Amino acid sequence: MIRLALPKGRIREAALVAFGVAGVEVEKLDPETRALTTRLNGGEVEVLFLKDWDLPLYVERGIADCGVVGSDVLGEVDGDLLVPARLRDGACHFSLIGKSHDLPKAGEQARLATKYPKTARRLLADRSWGAEILELSGSVELAPMLDLADLALDIVQTGRTLRENGLIEVEVLDVIHPCLVVHRAAYQRHRAVLNAWVSRLEAAELAL
Repeated sequence: MIRLALPKGRIREAALVAFGVAGVEVEKLDPETRALTTRLNGGEVEVLFLKDWDLPLYVERGIADCGVVGSDVLGEVDGDLLVPARLRDGACHFSLIGKSHDLPKAGEQARLATKYPKTARRLLADRSWGAEILELSGSVELAPMLDLADLALDIVQTGRTLRENGLIEVEVLDVIHPCLVVHRAAYQRHRAVLNAWVSRLEAAELAL
């Protein structure tokens, strides 16, 4: 039996589509269920339903053999996980968000609101301006709206939230993909199954 962790959040649908193509009987999942685990494929696959930010820890500790999580989350957590595939569906991007198109001038210090502090430091490391990072847990767009921050760094999908609140996508910084993550020891135990899943995803052009 292989234990698969599926996310509850933004990339859940992309993960379900991908594993359906890979051969997991996800169509048998009850969308209304409150069960935390369920078995599919005649009991050969056990599915766990986890919050996105918890999922990498379950895989790293070997509780789950593999799972799907966004590269945005992977960039913020510590862990030694294999990433054999990234999914095309469910992609979005990190952007700088503000009330105008203007970026700070060289030598200036800007206040930057985000819930991705490690990613912010990495993506802005070579800028000529500095950033005081204000770590928030949600509603990041509110920070530049109400002048808590000069800019925000957050995920943008359609941009609708920004437009409805008078904000501007100042600059796209990085693409985010759902990632298949695998525990290293589990990969050795389930190599044939995992390789078959990835091959089917690649054949269907769902994996990068």
